[in-house]
Order: sequence, then structure tokens, then C-alpha cells
Amino acid sequence: MADTVRIGWTTLPSRDEADRLAAGAVEAGLAACAQVEGPVRSHHTWEGEIRVEEEWRVTLKHAASRGEDLQAWILSRHPYAVPQWVAVEAIAVAPAYRAWVLGTR
Repeated sequence: MADTVRIGWTTLPSRDEADRLAAGAVEAGLAACAQVEGPVRSHHTWEGEIRVEEEWRVTLKHAASRGEDLQAWILSRHPYAVPQWVAVEAIAVAPAYRAWVLGTR
């Protein structure tokens, strides 16, 4: 089966940490592209307490075949005890963009 494009997301507590993670994933050849957005306001429960915190979102475009390696890389470098990592398969991708993402290693 042909490789597919995935999009993954995580959040970090600062822009500097988000930029370092994004750049590192691309430099390591695990993601073709990583975009940093923020700040975003996160409402969540942690250790029985409702919290509202400012975070920075990192969106990573990558080949599905690199997904497990990318996940392990992110989780090993992430500052949170329970990092967000969610990845989905992109079902509609322009052919040239797909070729670029899958050809970037």
C-alpha cells in the first residue's frame, strides 16, 4: 500500500519550546513541515483541577510511515507529563503537495 500523509498536533507551554520542537522534527527528517501557532487558550482538567492556560500549537505534516518514529521523538522531548499527540490521515491532498511531503526525509 502506498504511503499516506498525516497531520499531527501537539501543544507546548511557550513559543520557544514550540519552535524548538517544530524545527527539530523537520531537521530530523521526521516531518516535512511544522507550523507553530499561538497563543491558544486551553481549558482542561489536570490532577482534579480545572485549568485555563496559554499554549502554543505545533502542527506537523508527515508521512504515515514516519508516524511512530515522530511520535516517539516528540514524546521523548516534550516537557509535559502527558503530552498531547494526535495524528490523523489526510484524505484529500493535492498530488504535488503529497509528493513533496512523502519525498521529504
